[in-house]
Amino acid sequence: MSSNPQPEITLYRGWDTPGQYVWSPFVTKVEFRLRTSVLPYTSAAGSPSSGPKGKIPYVDVETDTSKDCLADSSLILRKFSDQGLITDVNAKLSPKDRGIDLAIRALLEDKLCFYLSHERWVKNYYSMRDHALHSIPYLIRPLIGLLAYRGNVQKLHGQGTGRFSDSEIRGFIEEVWTGISDMLAESRLQAKGRGAGEGECYWVLGGEEPTEADATIFGYATSVLVCKAGPESTKLLKTKFPIVVDYAERIHGRWFPDYEIWV
Repeated sequence: MSSNPQPEITLYRGWDTPGQYVWSPFVTKVEFRLRTSVLPYTSAAGSPSSGPKGKIPYVDVETDTSKDCLADSSLILRKFSDQGLITDVNAKLSPKDRGIDLAIRALLEDKLCFYLSHERWVKNYYSMRDHALHSIPYLIRPLIGLLAYRGNVQKLHGQGTGRFSDSEIRGFIEEVWTGISDMLAESRLQAKGRGAGEGECYWVLGGEEPTEADATIFGYATSVLVCKAGPESTKLLKTKFPIVVDYAERIHGRWFPDYEIWV
């Protein structure tokens, strides 16, 4: 780790809800990496329009001599890792495991992300609108929400998800969580074989420490568990993939004890 004084870091999460997870998996992904690297930070609301890339999350990094604003969860974490502010958790992975780790992240961030967007913005539009646009006065929220809805429908159609039926998308979501669940089940067995105690965390690649993929999985698991605009995915995770919930609960207990847990 760097010998320089640690900078003051402010993480903009999009919502002024201290002590609670937000619906964005990318925010929790960053928080996971900061906490597991024991890097202090302060949370603030912020807004997509205030961020340098027009989206949440973004961070302010302030030192005695400079102040930077960084955006995009992957770029934020890469910058912090390069600067020695957080642990380079993938440095000791074999080339094969680095590839698997990258594939897991891509599966969630480039596949599941769009399936969940469809569930939230298309199938449960009003719940998503009022949560995502909470800071916009109610009288004009329907108009802004309609623009957001049309933008998401257009994006999902261009990306491809919007061309599938609801049942097909549900099948894709279940397929993703099946793969993650199967990997976690094997990892939990490996952890028990090493003598891990009851309630200890286990990690998707089976190692003794988390990797970048774990940050992403935890981000998406918590997002699904707390999001009120994705009831089908929440029910699916709780009923069919209890090991994913168990995995998230163990991480919550160790690294996020100050946060409200999902019910």
